Amino acid sequence: MNLNQLEYFISVAETLNFTKAAAKCFISQTAMTQQIRSLEKTVGVPLFIRDKHHVELTAAGRVYLNEARIILHRSNEALRMAKLASEGLQGEITIGFIRGYGQSDFPEILREFCRTYPTVKVNLIRDNMSVLLDLLVNRQCDLTFTISPFQRTHPDLKHIYIKSYPVMAVLYDGHPLTDRSYLTYEELEGEKFIMMQPTDRPKDQMEESMLIYDRGGFLPDVVGVEGDQETLLLMISVGMGISILPEYIIRPYQKMKDIRILPMVRKDGSAETVDLEVNWSGENENPVLEKFLTMLK
Repeated sequence: MNLNQLEYFISVAETLNFTKAAAKCFISQTAMTQQIRSLEKTVGVPLFIRDKHHVELTAAGRVYLNEARIILHRSNEALRMAKLASEGLQGEITIGFIRGYGQSDFPEILREFCRTYPTVKVNLIRDNMSVLLDLLVNRQCDLTFTISPFQRTHPDLKHIYIKSYPVMAVLYDGHPLTDRSYLTYEELEGEKFIMMQPTDRPKDQMEESMLIYDRGGFLPDVVGVEGDQETLLLMISVGMGISILPEYIIRPYQKMKDIRILPMVRKDGSAETVDLEVNWSGENENPVLEKFLTMLK
């Protein structure tokens, strides 16, 4: 049995005429008769009652007609979906993003993609940078939104710049530096820091620690580690320490009681920023990935 035989069978069943069915399918009447006999031999029962002047479906033929229509519909649908998938219009994509980035314009990017490609399934993973980059290498993620790293531990990954965000110092109310309009990294040496990181990461591998060392020239005294931003801000508000965070993380908490938020600046007075980028593997052949990257570019 093949799909052509099913089409021939349905044509005869709908016209109840071998000559008309053959013309409809652009084959000879002899070929049509041979194909129907071959199909009946495969099925094992007669599908038609026929003589020189009359054709009708058997009881088995009526049942088989319904199933044949379903099979052909599913086959055509599978072909359609496969074609859409090859063009990146069907399928799925797994997107990783760093903690806190969901508070930024990331939802707008996702909303635009979902609006443009409504038949694509989007899976989301939130984690720290190192985990996300490992997921890319291990093909468990298609692309990630991360802060531009200080060193490329995975040189085979590709990346494009997305946007720069201001860096802010978050202090508890009553801290000696809260009367300032802005701060530099050098002024924070000796402070106790609370990092927004998973608790199981070594301190010398924390992205925020590397950021402070790179720009302030000292290793921070990390007294607390927290992966949830609300808990982290609560720890700061009660005086347990201070933190350095991208602006998008603390945007919703500008009016939170007992904390003070000050912009970080460089020695020349320009704003300290962090660069957000998208990373992906050049060996990833998911057509949906190319659609997403095209939208970003």
